[in-house]
Amino acid sequence: MTTDKLKQAELIAAEAVGDVIEHWGFRKALGRTWTILYLEPEPMGAAELAERLSMSTGAISTTLGELQRWGVARRVWKPGERREFFEAETDFWKMISKVISERERFLADSVRIRLEEAIVLADGSKGAPRAKHVVDSLRRLLALTSTATTVLDSFIVSQRADFQKFTDLLRFGRAARAAGRPQ
Repeated sequence: MTTDKLKQAELIAAEAVGDVIEHWGFRKALGRTWTILYLEPEPMGAAELAERLSMSTGAISTTLGELQRWGVARRVWKPGERREFFEAETDFWKMISKVISERERFLADSVRIRLEEAIVLADGSKGAPRAKHVVDSLRRLLALTSTATTVLDSFIVSQRADFQKFTDLLRFGRAARAAGRPQ
């Protein structure tokens, strides 16, 4: 009876974490699998994980591979055992910073590159009536992207977020509007 309640509690937690992970754009199975590994005091085999989560062995294998690529689970060997075992990464900061570093940083870099391209194109159409406004607006977007990248980098290195740069950028925009300049 006690074991059943414990397993039920683990599955409730796995569903909850799975919902959060899915909200962040990852597959729910990643959060569910990581949670079971995290709650288990000993490394687990793939077959045991598949059974516990009612997943196919193929799905659990794919999920474990993804968790390893993201650095949130690792393969471990037990002496005398032929099969593979897995355990969860328990350092939350390490997991969060890896996702931010790889995923969010990639997005910021992609946006920056495309905005720079847009500026070059818009700047080449100086004869168009709206060209200056469009170029100025694109440069402000690029500044915002640069600020966001700086904040992300700072967050990863310091484990603290400094939003002062965003505040400065917002103040600049308000001051520009008040002065009647294009932003």
